[in-house]
Amino acid sequence: MKYIINEYHLGLLRRISMIEDLIDPIMEESYDFLRNHDVTKNLNKKEYRVFESTVVMVLANRLANQTSLEGDEKVTLRNQLQRYITNEYGSQIKDYFNSKL
Repeated sequence: MKYIINEYHLGLLRRISMIEDLIDPIMEESYDFLRNHDVTKNLNKKEYRVFESTVVMVLANRLANQTSLEGDEKVTLRNQLQRYITNEYGSQIKDYFNSKL
């Protein structure tokens, strides 16, 4: 089987290690932010989608902002990163959230 890797794939492949380095601290930051920095409070199950979208958005924006891309190219990369993070790291995000309940 032959695989063809284009610039779309390279943009994501180059950032996989960055995602893996950043996802845990961003989940911590996001959880802390959503509970208003109150260490005695925990989020409830209904707030999972807000947590997930916050983690994905912060991570994708942070990675996109580290590039020299501008305009539509930057937005396209950010959107691709959001989809990739949601698909590939969704279970990790959910496991983290559930461990806090």
